[in-house]
Amino acid sequence: MDLVWPEGAEFDDRARLLADSLATLEHELDTPVRLVRKDPGAGARWLCRVDPEHDGPAVLRRDGDLIESVGRAHEEMWETFSLRHTWLRTGKDTYAVDAVDLEEVVQRITDEIRFSYPAMALRKIDWDKLCEHYAPKVLAAEDPFAVCQEWVAKLGDAHTAVHRSPRPVSLPYKANRRTFTDVPEGSAAWGAGVRAGWRLDAPDEEDIARRTGASPHMLPFMIGRRLLSATESREWRAFGPNGEEATWTEKPTGMPFGDVVTWREDGYLRIKQWVPNAGISEALDEVFKKDHEELTLDLRGNVGGNVVLATATRDRFLREETVLGSVRYCIDGELTDHIPMVATPSDGVRWNKRLTVLTDAMTYSASEDFLLGLQGLEHVTVIGEPSGGGSGRPRVVRLLPGWTLNVSTVLTYDRNGHCVENSGVAVNVSKQWR
Repeated sequence: MDLVWPEGAEFDDRARLLADSLATLEHELDTPVRLVRKDPGAGARWLCRVDPEHDGPAVLRRDGDLIESVGRAHEEMWETFSLRHTWLRTGKDTYAVDAVDLEEVVQRITDEIRFSYPAMALRKIDWDKLCEHYAPKVLAAEDPFAVCQEWVAKLGDAHTAVHRSPRPVSLPYKANRRTFTDVPEGSAAWGAGVRAGWRLDAPDEEDIARRTGASPHMLPFMIGRRLLSATESREWRAFGPNGEEATWTEKPTGMPFGDVVTWREDGYLRIKQWVPNAGISEALDEVFKKDHEELTLDLRGNVGGNVVLATATRDRFLREETVLGSVRYCIDGELTDHIPMVATPSDGVRWNKRLTVLTDAMTYSASEDFLLGLQGLEHVTVIGEPSGGGSGRPRVVRLLPGWTLNVSTVLTYDRNGHCVENSGVAVNVSKQWR
């Protein structure tokens, strides 16, 4: 079957994502799949179309040998790829529409997680028991959104969660629950006098903690991240160890403070987040020109971002075609066999000397996709703490207007068969940064 993805630069990043997902699609469709950018006009194919004249919500549908993903805009059409598990589960045309009421919300959470969430056994979750407990609580709650969040947080997966839209975004700080562990010099909180060890004024700490899921070693930092998140500008307050108090006003942007990428002449490079067009590739070009025997790449606190950029950067450190590891995904509650993940060295300028990567519990998501396959190579050393434990490629499911459900779809394994989910990418040298 041909997967026909639109031509044009605005579609290229997702074409790369789909190219990496062909083995997954082949298993789901039970047929070989190749990615093409022009419609052959005949034969078995999955035709992805942006049609401004499309009448109605984006749809994933099938008519014989023709599968169609259709939306009025790029993002609408792309949403249909999150619908494909629903489509496989129901066997019916599937539309990107909100739930009509709270009962349908409960049913969607129940069915979509049961069908496609891959880590029930890994995390020792009894989903039926959780549903039996939480479904009636949601329907009877004064704040059903909060109960939905608490329900899904029981999975212990930072990627699998119920969110509001617009989604709160984070301040550029790191905290263990409400205790600051990193306050960048020059930031708004720094200017107000806040330093590592100060405690955020957070009367909702326990409520947020109940509604936050993550791997055990990552959880306190994910709680801190959520406490330091908002949708608009507001006043924040923190207390020092000797009774000091500081207040400041700040609007969260979800971006790190300062430059996304920085480097020094001694061979130290820091990437704070995988942000396209933020100078990451250009910084690598400059660093690779230097006469160093070793490069130190600091990914501490890098919670992810653009996975295409992360994996393209990874390929600049490969020396030959490499089996990175494998993935398993869940269809109808059952895990597939291991599907190998293979990468080839970049065609661009590559680093051919030693690489040291610094990681912590907030090295997460796309950063783990970067690490996977590099960790364990002879020329790579990973120092610090295991990464966050979540490279699960989440899908997005609509609930009520302004509510969405994110669901992880894969378990990722390194080349030695170690599962990244819930435990993180292993380190070569353990080091506590705090």
